[in-house]
Amino acid sequence: MSQGELAKQVGVHTNVMGRYERGEAKPSIDVAMKLADALGVSLDFLAGKSDQQIDQEIISKVLMIQKSPDQDRDHILFTLDAMLRDAKARATYG
Repeated sequence: MSQGELAKQVGVHTNVMGRYERGEAKPSIDVAMKLADALGVSLDFLAGKSDQQIDQEIISKVLMIQKSPDQDRDHILFTLDAMLRDAKARATYG
């Protein structure tokens, strides 16, 4: 995404976006939230407080699980826990 496209998406002038990038200005919290959304990262990542990017596909699946009926959600989480345990064991013991 170009600087101009990002500026348009978050509702600021391209010159202002350039000032943000060069560290000459800091965005308001509202603009920072729009920037994070547009870039698919968390505010913490944008502010340099986290080195982990948010995987939107995983977030989407978590939201789907959260909206599922209780019985389905419990089954999904039980299965997910088992798969995570197996993955951890494989990583540990090869």
